Amino acid sequence: MLRTLRKKMKPILIIIIVFFGISIFYGLGQYRSSQERKLYIAEVNGVGITYNQWQNTFLNAISRYDDKTLSSMDQSLINSFKKNILEQIINYELLFQQAEKEKVKISQSNINLEIDKIKDNFSTPEEFNEVLKANKITLTQLKDDIKRQLMIKYILEEAVSKINITDDNLIEYYNKNQESFFEPEKVHARHILVETEEEAKNIIYQLKEGIIDFAELAKEKSICPSAEKGGDLGFFARGQMVKEFEDAAFSLKPGEISEIVKTEFGYHIIKCEEKKEEHSPSFEEVKDQINNTLSYQRENEETLALISKLKAEANIVINYDFESENISNQSSPEDNQTSSPPEEITSEETTETDEVKDTLKEN
Repeated sequence: MLRTLRKKMKPILIIIIVFFGISIFYGLGQYRSSQERKLYIAEVNGVGITYNQWQNTFLNAISRYDDKTLSSMDQSLINSFKKNILEQIINYELLFQQAEKEKVKISQSNINLEIDKIKDNFSTPEEFNEVLKANKITLTQLKDDIKRQLMIKYILEEAVSKINITDDNLIEYYNKNQESFFEPEKVHARHILVETEEEAKNIIYQLKEGIIDFAELAKEKSICPSAEKGGDLGFFARGQMVKEFEDAAFSLKPGEISEIVKTEFGYHIIKCEEKKEEHSPSFEEVKDQINNTLSYQRENEETLALISKLKAEANIVINYDFESENISNQSSPEDNQTSSPPEEITSEETTETDEVKDTLKEN
């Protein structure tokens, strides 16, 4: 799980979908924090990134993981995660600034189209308005954020628009990776899992007498999470299930139902739905799959090259150390201007530095 999490943290993979992921939280965070004293934890070509902008994005990112995953993260991984979020926001700002430099224009009709897509997720216009109100966001602010997202989307699409993948590229990839396309023998099965052998015998009786459909009985009796899908496990190859279950499933013919199979999980009754023999697909069979793989790789490469170029030309200052939880005194919010509506600076007894430290420790 942690290995998967580390992979998901790679900035380049996330930046591909930045326009409808990070940006809305980064942008709206600026409005939500309008009543709070700001201190820049990073600056991009003189444009400040406040702690509140970072925090909104960070909280959104960690909300995608379950408690078990989060609790298994050590401090070094948490720090890397935090730094990665800031890196993504910096990338977002660089792309937005490039869009402004290129004078990218977004029509109001395109913005309204995205608004309509968001509204489709709500039962009524009133529900949509209530959510905006609860988050202290106006429709105008939402439209501004969507405009930024679409401007960045344009820049990213422009960067990958010249990618050209030829048939020679596809054939070369196929020849080099042919073994990876091999498909082993697979079986599509359903099962019913119960705790006792007596329950299993009763189920076998009902199935043999044709009293009830297998899928319906699985929904009613099985204690496996697959019960809600009628016991459907989909296709699986050898090595994916415990040996006793696997041996029984692969020994069945389509339509056949097994006798009782005991495993460490309980007592199973298995039904074979379908079988697929091992198969080495031809080039034509996997041509589209290869094209998608190469397109994804090239898009990542081009996007990474663009980000690297923008960073090399930019003046980026990081004012916060996520490991020591110290913020430098070089940042001067009052002298910088953000690329979004300005925030009010209010006088508070507690300094922003202390607030940053406290919240990061809590996270």
